[in-house]
Amino acid sequence: MQNLSKLEADYSVEPSFEVARAMIDLRISGGPIAAGGGAPTVTEEHDHRFDGLEHLPEIGLEHLDVGSLRAGILGKGALIVRNFMADDTVKFLREHIDNSLRSPNRLGQECPDGDPHDPWFCRSPMIAGGAPGPARVRGGDLSSTSGSLWTVDAPVAAAELVAFYKQVGLHRLLQTYFREQALLSVRKWVLRCVPPIRGGNKGWHQDGRFMGAGIRKVNLWIALTDCGKGMPAPGLELVADSRRVIHETGTHGAFFDWTVGPDLVAKLSQERPVVCPTFRAGDAILFDHFSLHRTGEGPHDTEPRYAVESWFFAASTAPTKQQPLLF
Repeated sequence: MQNLSKLEADYSVEPSFEVARAMIDLRISGGPIAAGGGAPTVTEEHDHRFDGLEHLPEIGLEHLDVGSLRAGILGKGALIVRNFMADDTVKFLREHIDNSLRSPNRLGQECPDGDPHDPWFCRSPMIAGGAPGPARVRGGDLSSTSGSLWTVDAPVAAAELVAFYKQVGLHRLLQTYFREQALLSVRKWVLRCVPPIRGGNKGWHQDGRFMGAGIRKVNLWIALTDCGKGMPAPGLELVADSRRVIHETGTHGAFFDWTVGPDLVAKLSQERPVVCPTFRAGDAILFDHFSLHRTGEGPHDTEPRYAVESWFFAASTAPTKQQPLLF
C-alpha cells in the first residue's frame, strides 16, 4: 500500500504518535485484502542440520535463514535465536509496556489532562469489537502493573516493532518459509508482563488446537527479561517434539478442556524431552502451531517476565476472526 509506505518513511525521519496511529489503521484495513487466496504447494522437507541435537537448536541472529528456520521448526519443534533484539530496543519496549499498562485509557479512567489521545494506549476504531473503555485481552480484572496488551493498542510500540522486523529481515524470511505473504493479526500480536508464578499452573497447550491443524503460522516469542531456567522470572517450557500432531485435551489430569493433561505430557517426555530454556533479554524462540508448550512454572520466581509474542500467518490461511494485519 503506497500510503502505508509513505507513512513508514515519514515515521523513520520524524517519529510521532499521530503517524504511528495512522499506520495502525492502514495495517488493519489492508490485512483482509491481503488475506485469503489460493495456498501454494508446501512440503515439510528440511536439511536435517540439527538432527544430532537432543534438545532445541540454538543459533545467533546472523545464522537465521529459511534453512535454519525450517530445520529448527520442522526437525526439532522450535528454534532459539540468541541476541535477536538489541538492548536499546528491549529497554524501549519494556518502558512502553509499563506505561501502557498504567494508561488511564486502558484502565477505563478519564485521562488526567483531558487528552483523549493517550500516547501510550489508543484503540483504533477499526478493531472489531474495539469500543473504548477498559481493555481486556482475555477478560478478568485489569492490573496497572502486569497483564497483556494488543500491540496495536500501543501504536508507537507497534511502529518500532515493525521497523525492527524489517531491520532483521523477517518479511523476506517468512515469505520464503511460507512461500507466500506473511501477515500479523490484531489479536495475536501481544505485549506481555507476566508476574512471578511461584508454582502456579499454566496449562500445556498447542496453538493448533484453537486454530486447527491446517493453519500455517510461526510464533516469534522475544524475551524482554532474563527468564527461564535458573532465572528469577518465569520462562517457557516446551516439549522438544517435531511431530505434526494435535494431542488430545481435557484428559490425563488436565485442568481445562483446552489443555493437554500433565500425565500425557509425562508420557510424551519419555521419548521427547521437556525443556525450559534460559533466555537472556533479547533472545527469541520461533515455533509453530504444533508446539506443545506452556509458561514455565517457577516456585522461586521473584521477578515479572516481559515479552513480545507475534503470530505470523501465511496469508492464505490467516484467520479472519483474528483480524489479519499488514506488517
